[in-house]
Amino acid sequence: RPSKQQRDRLISDLTRTTNFRESEIKHLYKLFQKDCPNGLLKEQQFVKFYVDFFRTGCREKKSALAKRIFRAFDHDATGTVDFREYVCGMSALLRGSKVEKLKWAFRMYDLDGNGEVTKRELLNVLMAVRNFIITTEQIRYNTRQMEAQQEELITGIFNSLDIDHDGKLQLKEFVEGVRSNPQLFKIL
Repeated sequence: RPSKQQRDRLISDLTRTTNFRESEIKHLYKLFQKDCPNGLLKEQQFVKFYVDFFRTGCREKKSALAKRIFRAFDHDATGTVDFREYVCGMSALLRGSKVEKLKWAFRMYDLDGNGEVTKRELLNVLMAVRNFIITTEQIRYNTRQMEAQQEELITGIFNSLDIDHDGKLQLKEFVEGVRSNPQLFKIL
């Protein structure tokens, strides 16, 4: 557990670098310490919270999406999220600019963490989101048709973003392409 001086320095730094007020960060810190007394949120804790929080849908599909979201928070790829990573992620998601949200989304789509998003990675994440949103009944009856339509849509989106046509999206291509197309921003 950090000393009071370290905690105050962290809170001050996060107040300067995120979109939260100091009082909000202090409140988040108390909640985070309550749930994660050692200062680290583990993937399985996050997945359990996420799956329990969203009651509808297939547990397996929610778990897969939660793992992808967790990895977007875990900047240093340690398998845990510390308070700084948590607050920075929440700031981007809840109060971030369009660019901050897109950078966060890019990390979620980049499944292997290599700094590039392939069509397959984009498809995998968007299918996970779709499977999370629709009910188990809808999945059972419409899977083949919906997957084909989704793949066609994602191929079109991917091709419109892949400016250099190398089969991979770089962060710059992704952010600039989605920023210039409000409809894509809503989808992604």
